[in-house]
Amino acid sequence: MFSLCKRNDLSIDKKNQRLLGSMENAYMKSSQKYQGTTRVCEVLHLQGPYISFERLSRAVTKLQQRHPILRSRLQRNPRKTHCYFLEEDNTLQLKIIEISRKQSDHQVFWRQEWRKREKTTTIIGEGLAEFWLLQDPEDQHDDNSPREIVFICEHSVSDALSLSNAAHELLIALADENDNLFSKSLDWPITMEAAIQGSLSKITRILSVSKLMFQMLYTFIANRSPLAKIPLANVDFVLAEMADHCHSEASYGILTKQETQKLVMKCHQEGVSITSAVSSAVIYAFSLLVDHEQVERSILRLGVVADSRRRYIPPNPNHDLSTHVSSLMFFEIPLRNVPTTCAETWQLAKRFGEHTAKCINANQVLTFGIMGGQMFSKILDYPNPPQLNTCSISSWGVLPFHEQYGRWTFEGMTPILNMIQGNMPFITFQTVNGIFTIMFGGPDPVIPLNILEQLRDFTLKKLHEMIED
Repeated sequence: MFSLCKRNDLSIDKKNQRLLGSMENAYMKSSQKYQGTTRVCEVLHLQGPYISFERLSRAVTKLQQRHPILRSRLQRNPRKTHCYFLEEDNTLQLKIIEISRKQSDHQVFWRQEWRKREKTTTIIGEGLAEFWLLQDPEDQHDDNSPREIVFICEHSVSDALSLSNAAHELLIALADENDNLFSKSLDWPITMEAAIQGSLSKITRILSVSKLMFQMLYTFIANRSPLAKIPLANVDFVLAEMADHCHSEASYGILTKQETQKLVMKCHQEGVSITSAVSSAVIYAFSLLVDHEQVERSILRLGVVADSRRRYIPPNPNHDLSTHVSSLMFFEIPLRNVPTTCAETWQLAKRFGEHTAKCINANQVLTFGIMGGQMFSKILDYPNPPQLNTCSISSWGVLPFHEQYGRWTFEGMTPILNMIQGNMPFITFQTVNGIFTIMFGGPDPVIPLNILEQLRDFTLKKLHEMIED
């Protein structure tokens, strides 16, 4: 069993300090070691009047008053390598930068800035989040122009659900709405490991971990088929140096409100979840692009990210800014068996849903939560870790944004992550105000943007076929 960052590694007696949990430490280790790898970014697209730097600063201050994570400084645990704690400081001012851009560039400028600035990580003694304000100075007197607020946070202290909720609260503060929301601070959020310990008895945890480890070992031993992979580009550097030479790229596919509603209705008709339907379309897309040299023998393996918040007793609220990211046992299908017709694809979606339900009923979400931090931290110690999955997929679900915040119309949210150190595509999908968006991300040039764009196109094509079937 891998080593743990235990709570007694550092004596913390002050109420303004909080130790990071095992998974939180692993994410911070990744960020510190590989130039910000795993940091999460949400681009908030607004249409409306000019946003002054002072107005955004006031909104950020309100958000800090609500979330102790956002008014805390990162500190090292002096007694153990790659272990950290947070120290609350009410005087902390988070980094906010204002960047001018042309109105005509509003759809692409944030991507250019992300590429320039993504390879940064939290400095010890500083805050764990930052904000960018992007707009055209010439639009200062235009009450109906595009504006972007970029919210970046360490994955160590945030996940998709909690960061989106905090971004929603930021826009509420920006619009000077619901001041009562910010009148009282939340408590320190509970770590994933502590929440699991409170939800499962010790004997249940031991049995669940033993069962899952045996199942994983048996699967790898019993199934010796080669893994179907996206062919990596020929590059003039070793993969251990990806963080130095790569940048994160992403391709986005969008369904309109009408198309999203059709997908929801079709899923209800077929008796499957949106996650299952989208995953089956993703599997089809990968089957067209993976290396086909061993098509008769290779398997396509999908890594499934899972939210553990709903599985706790009691469930953990999404408004607690923290990371509660777990997994399920990967989903496998022989490459030769990937369906091509819509009827077969819907059957695959049902199989995926049955697999998911079986894993959840076996306590895998909480069990992987126990093991996840240890496993991820150990993988980071290898310069060339093995590729275990064809890809990984994460459903962010229906996010809490509104269509209007005061005088600003909310046009949508675009996610991106620092993915410069990885050897497979990472896929997320979400629904915001009735609009479905899917992201295919990876480290360019190892996984070139044109490959991510093809995956997007094949997935959307299959989803449209499934909707119209």
